[in-house]
Amino acid sequence: MAASGVFVTALAGGAAGRVAPLCGELTLSFLNRLAARYHLGLRDLLAAITETDGQQNVAGMLYPDSEIHLDAQARERVCVLSRVPAAVLERALPAWARAEPHAHYPGGPAGRLTRGEEAVAPWGPACPACCAARTGRRVPARRYLTPGERVCARHRYWLLFLPGTSGLPVPLGRCPEVVDAQRRHVRLLRHCPAGAQAFEVARAVTGSWWDRPWPNEEHLWPARLDATRPAGADPGWWKVAARDLITYPETVAVARVVASPYWQQQTIAQACGHLPYRLGELPQLLAELADQLGRPWLAHHLATITHGPLFTWAHSCVRAQTASTPTARKALWAVHSAHRPRPLSDLLPHPPAADSTPPVPGPAKRLRGHSLQAERAFAQGLAHALAYHQEHGHLAVPKEDTPAGYPLGQWLANTRARHTRMPAHQATALTALYPWWNAPWSTLWQRIWHQARTHHQVHGPLQPTRGFPTTSYNLGEWLYLQCTRYPTLHPEQRRLLTEIGIDAHAAAAARPRRRNLKASAEEALAHARSYAAEHGWLASVTSTTVHEGFRLGQWLANQRNYQRTGNRPLPASRAQALNAIDPWWCPPWQLTWQRRYYRVRDTAAGRPLHPQNGLDDATARWLRTQCRTYEQLHPDQQRLLTEIGITAEAVRTVQSPAPAAKARKRAITPPEPKPTARKTRRAPSATPQRTQRARPAAKAPTSPAAAPAARPSPQALRSPQATRRTPQPPRTPPRPGTRIRKSPRARPRLRSRTRPPRSTP
Repeated sequence: MAASGVFVTALAGGAAGRVAPLCGELTLSFLNRLAARYHLGLRDLLAAITETDGQQNVAGMLYPDSEIHLDAQARERVCVLSRVPAAVLERALPAWARAEPHAHYPGGPAGRLTRGEEAVAPWGPACPACCAARTGRRVPARRYLTPGERVCARHRYWLLFLPGTSGLPVPLGRCPEVVDAQRRHVRLLRHCPAGAQAFEVARAVTGSWWDRPWPNEEHLWPARLDATRPAGADPGWWKVAARDLITYPETVAVARVVASPYWQQQTIAQACGHLPYRLGELPQLLAELADQLGRPWLAHHLATITHGPLFTWAHSCVRAQTASTPTARKALWAVHSAHRPRPLSDLLPHPPAADSTPPVPGPAKRLRGHSLQAERAFAQGLAHALAYHQEHGHLAVPKEDTPAGYPLGQWLANTRARHTRMPAHQATALTALYPWWNAPWSTLWQRIWHQARTHHQVHGPLQPTRGFPTTSYNLGEWLYLQCTRYPTLHPEQRRLLTEIGIDAHAAAAARPRRRNLKASAEEALAHARSYAAEHGWLASVTSTTVHEGFRLGQWLANQRNYQRTGNRPLPASRAQALNAIDPWWCPPWQLTWQRRYYRVRDTAAGRPLHPQNGLDDATARWLRTQCRTYEQLHPDQQRLLTEIGITAEAVRTVQSPAPAAKARKRAITPPEPKPTARKTRRAPSATPQRTQRARPAAKAPTSPAAAPAARPSPQALRSPQATRRTPQPPRTPPRPGTRIRKSPRARPRLRSRTRPPRSTP
């Protein structure tokens, strides 16, 4: 360690002079320029900075796009070599003191090399002209760059990041629109608080356009590719590497639109309180984007999009207004990993080998932000969705349905909940299978619409102006309800209704679906006749009775209510038909009595009603009750009882017993009295017994002289003598062995038992 320190001191004493860092420069880039000033290689300088007992204490591999993190001892040596104070280096180099690497060899300086777009912040090459003017030497450098610093407007360079290299400055002499876009980008960042977030959203939008097949009308991007391609570069390789450069002007234009509060409010106003289903529902936004991008045909191509980063932004914009929660407002600028442009390290082909042999393709890389398990689960759910669609023709599956044992309804509900965060290939697969799988309305509405469309295809027009006469009552009611709500429906719902013949004019002229009361009554009477023929009467019909799929109990309960209350008079023809089926379908007494009467009548079956004839106890008790309350019964009830043999004479016979029975009752000897539970005293025994507490003596009868005096008057009670409390003797403790109960009701009794009697004042 001492030898390495002497070597560093010797280097610092040379004629290299002071090496100043560039603002935002990578630490490894600064060390590379420092090594060039001392005429050393980068590896030699790293060995001098991190040497510990003759060993180089650096972890990681050195690549052209690497970055290094140094500990405190190594940073001190760099300060000595560069002749720059540590505070200046900390301000200029963002990664100077970002991390403290772990030393392989303790007791000395250490460093760690890292690389990759996930571990290292976005960077790019420094402008060659600016670097030469700043350092006086033409040594390449690398700097951390924000999206607004990718363009050197003074020297017209695009500072392109290329993985595995130190970057590539691309001249922009033939693309002045890129320089103009950089100036607008800087103004956006300066004046808009959400400018940086809006640029990330716009970058995801243009990245999704870049990955799709370009339409034939697109001419700007191919021309820009040809104008910026370096000499001898492969066109396919350059199309992948120059993605951010080619789309930069369009990204800035989209960012200015989405960051504008005016267009955010316009998007909300165009949605009319509905979550968008496709971008075609926001024509003004699409027209503004087409105008800002100089592509009049773009609005037509974007109108059919139902997923992607631009649709997610519009969906979040409307949702933030309707939900008005911090989470919803924060989601306006959220870019899910599935929508972010893929890193160039995943897209660029491998370089050829030294002997010019073609590169061997490596294994397929997993998309960032996705798991193989999630992909397999989606493939399984998609297969079940395909089978369900082939059977039913739609994917409006109820949430609780599990066809073939698979929870398809729950899977689709979960997929709809995250449809704005889905990868493009998954959303495309479901949309190709069923376009309305993620409709912003309920699946129940979609299922009923499919029923209406099937009825329209089989039975012809729905005829809304005549009240939908060819449909069922429930479907007609639903269609009329949609007509009444037509102006407030979602635009896509109105388009679906137009497919089955219900447009705005037809909805305004629609008539309600009228129920055919006469046909319904005839159907109900037919079910009542069938039930009476099967059971013999209608009294046993309760409100929950269902006969052959018809709710006979509810209908009959309504007819009885109309008959008894008179609020809605029952038609005479219907009442006559019910009386013909069962004269006692609505008796003036309780139905329980009528049902019991029918059971007793069927039990008797023409035999005399005596217990000796096999009547059960319940039937005998009911008959005795009728005999006992015969005078209070309704005349019609008495007439019904007469039909089963219970006449007035029989009732009087039951109510007044015969004289012989009375004599037998008096002749019965009374039973012997049962012995009382009071225990008799035992005779004294020779063995000693437990001492028992003596019972209190009986109180002597009070004489008239000992009677209490009259109640004193209120004035006497208020006197000082009366209000003075009499001193109480001390309370005696409870008798040993007494069990003190914790019940609140037992406490007053216990106190009264242990408290001595008060003295009479």
